[in-house]
Amino acid sequence: MDFNSVVDRALSEHTGSGIMSKKSNGKYSTFLPVTNTGELGSAPEQIEKTAIGNMAKSYIQGRKDSPQQTLTFYVHRDNLRILKAVKGKVVDFLRVFPDFSGVKYSGQVDFKYNDTSLNSAEQGEISVTITIPEEAIDDCYDLIEDTVVYTSDIPEVITIDKTGTYTVNVVTNPADATIAVKSETEGVATANASGKAVTITGVAEGSAVVEITATKDGFQSWKRTILVINKG
Repeated sequence: MDFNSVVDRALSEHTGSGIMSKKSNGKYSTFLPVTNTGELGSAPEQIEKTAIGNMAKSYIQGRKDSPQQTLTFYVHRDNLRILKAVKGKVVDFLRVFPDFSGVKYSGQVDFKYNDTSLNSAEQGEISVTITIPEEAIDDCYDLIEDTVVYTSDIPEVITIDKTGTYTVNVVTNPADATIAVKSETEGVATANASGKAVTITGVAEGSAVVEITATKDGFQSWKRTILVINKG
């Protein structure tokens, strides 16, 4: 496994860091692209135990807090689908450092939309309420599974006329990943894949979401979506 491909997945949408989550096979792979990795851990409480008559204060270590994690993400359809699927659930997370050491923790996930200034990117905040505190890991290598990366531009919205067509040529890393597509509203537009070429064909006026899934054995799959607007 190439560690750079894990980083590339985190950077493939927007510049940022990668947070991984545990999948059904027990491996950790990309959760979604975020702009920060969050602060973990805290200093323990300091409890004074100065004895009467002692001129110098003395302390003992008290309890440690597990502060809520806050991660910033870019708001778009693909990220929102991931977040809606885990909202209110406890997720196991892994943060990996460049030498493959890392830290894992678990927490209940929620999210909100940030206030957005004019001409700035739409962002939101993921909150993770810690349920299992952080644990340092010396070697994360065998815990990680790479995710298929899209290295070509996938448009978020396209417009077609009536029965017109639109083709998206998908490029992935690894290059031999398999592409599958489906239209969620086939009465508006259909979608078919021939190799890495995705062809969207109009049927009738309206809008439809087309989902593209890239898969390869030994890798986590990744989904992208396109909103198709059929002008009729």
